[in-house]
Amino acid sequence: MPEFFYTTAQNNQPRAESQLDVRPVCGALGADVYGLDLKSLDPNGQMALRQALLDHQVLFIREQDLSVQDLERVTLRFGEFGIEPYVKPMPEHPHVVHVRKEAGEGTPVVFGGAWHSDWSFQQQPPAFTLLYGHDVPSHGGDTLYNNMYLACEWLSPAMRNMLRTLNAVHSPEFGYGPNSRHNAGLESMQIVWGSNVDHDVRCHPLITHHPETGREVLFANPAYTLGIEGMKPEESRPLLDYLFSVATAPAFSCRMRWTPGTLAIWDNRCVWHQPVSDYFGARREMFRTTVKGSVPERGTTP
Repeated sequence: MPEFFYTTAQNNQPRAESQLDVRPVCGALGADVYGLDLKSLDPNGQMALRQALLDHQVLFIREQDLSVQDLERVTLRFGEFGIEPYVKPMPEHPHVVHVRKEAGEGTPVVFGGAWHSDWSFQQQPPAFTLLYGHDVPSHGGDTLYNNMYLACEWLSPAMRNMLRTLNAVHSPEFGYGPNSRHNAGLESMQIVWGSNVDHDVRCHPLITHHPETGREVLFANPAYTLGIEGMKPEESRPLLDYLFSVATAPAFSCRMRWTPGTLAIWDNRCVWHQPVSDYFGARREMFRTTVKGSVPERGTTP
């Protein structure tokens, strides 16, 4: 019998004392933010914004007018720029990825079009990703997000105890290795793919400890987690498939509709995301940065 997944609206409540206009969009995670000018945000406003991000895991900051330089300045308020492998950044902006799909492209393939957390195979995966919608379709092209706190908490105590002892194997093989031919359909982006990626294979704990909230997180994703350290594929695959089925439950998800001038910021340490490829024939242009995170730490029994 299928599992009946659920959560409560208490998981995604705004803080009563917050100085920001934060409006939750789902019971699991995600919030719209209105009435904020990111270009003139003072230190108190930045503190409130970071707290809202930790509370809601992903924020959709509406009605912004940001240049690429503005996006760089906003990013640095959250921390040091992350490293962008396998995709060439803008020539004059080495930390900004130009995410573009033109209306006349020949295939519906989109950049990052599978559930993942950004660059989880890095030694220090990104803490945050910022994505600015410069030119977006009138409809379609939404982005989905999943709350990996809730996925972890859903698991039985016995399952969590076992997972705390295990490491997941993260690799860019599926996304950028020799057989990742889907990249050929990304006509308007400069993707580096097709070579051996063994140098970027790393192990991280399957359950991690979020460095700012202290909560436990299921840290694995379908795009980059290829196995479990010390296990045969026949053993690890069924376990990972079950974990991924829990993580993708609609009750743990939210769907963000883009509008021009929206800046999305999400916490890769506790969130998956996936762009929806349903706007083939329309143009979409965005600018993306990441913020460097820390080495994932193993979760511990409460």
